[in-house]
Amino acid sequence: MKNLVIICIASLILNISCTKKDVEHTTSLPAATQSGANTFGAMVNGVLFTPNEYTGSFSQSLYAYYNPTPAVGDTDFLILNASDLVGSGGSFRIHAMSLIAQGQTYPLQTSASNPISITYVAGNQVMSSVKAPLTGQLTITKLDFQNRIISGTFYFDAINSNGDKVSVTDGRFDVKF
Repeated sequence: MKNLVIICIASLILNISCTKKDVEHTTSLPAATQSGANTFGAMVNGVLFTPNEYTGSFSQSLYAYYNPTPAVGDTDFLILNASDLVGSGGSFRIHAMSLIAQGQTYPLQTSASNPISITYVAGNQVMSSVKAPLTGQLTITKLDFQNRIISGTFYFDAINSNGDKVSVTDGRFDVKF
């Protein structure tokens, strides 16, 4: 009987741990802050995208990694991922393979000569990337090494793997790395 009670309690805990977070669903873009508020948002074809996750999931819906002095052979200076694991199932990835600086604006276009890129993957795994003649920009508004904060804005037009144009506007992030 004692084992049955323990099994029931363990089952209940496991069942509760894998539910959606009880948070108010975001209906507008987060403010464009520079305080390390761990926010990310953009409009994708006019539809709001913000990261969301399940309680108890082992993945993070928003994280950033920045290393201004990577080891020899490591090309990752910046990786910022934002995923909506609850709603659209989409995700963004900002990737810089070179140093970035506060106050600088970088062109976004997928090519061998451009070390900074953003990709958007829709829930059905249709990847969108910026290819000529389409363009976009990433602006780093804050890069604070002491407090480990990176903030910025972005926009881009891309073509998905089905050949459809995807327009991303009003992108912003403010994260701790």
